[in-house]
Amino acid sequence: MEAEGISTGLATELAEARRNLQAKSDELDILSAALGVVCNDLEKVRSEGTSLLMARAIEIMARVHQLERNALRAGINQAFTIARSHYADNIDLETMSLGFAPGYKAHELDEIETAVAPLSQDLANRIEDIVLPQRG
Repeated sequence: MEAEGISTGLATELAEARRNLQAKSDELDILSAALGVVCNDLEKVRSEGTSLLMARAIEIMARVHQLERNALRAGINQAFTIARSHYADNIDLETMSLGFAPGYKAHELDEIETAVAPLSQDLANRIEDIVLPQRG
């Protein structure tokens, strides 16, 4: 009688463990599918046979960082292109590429930055679709 009780208890525990394992497996399948969607959305080709979620997450993060760098470079290129379109050869783009003109104090640069902030926001809004295209 006692052996039957132990056997029944073990069978119950085994059934519970199987349910938990199935739930975790289902959760892993959902996470894997979600990562696949993210990879596809980022236009990242997944390595065949790669089943480790961590490896995929690392690949995604590397792709996101590359997209961020590309967006930054595209935005700066667009700003230089716009400057050139307004001033033709009257603007020294090479010197501009070196950063701020020398001789300014930090508070003066802060004042300049404050003054141009609304204008730069307008420009950012105009080129946002070029740098960060909407995905449909």
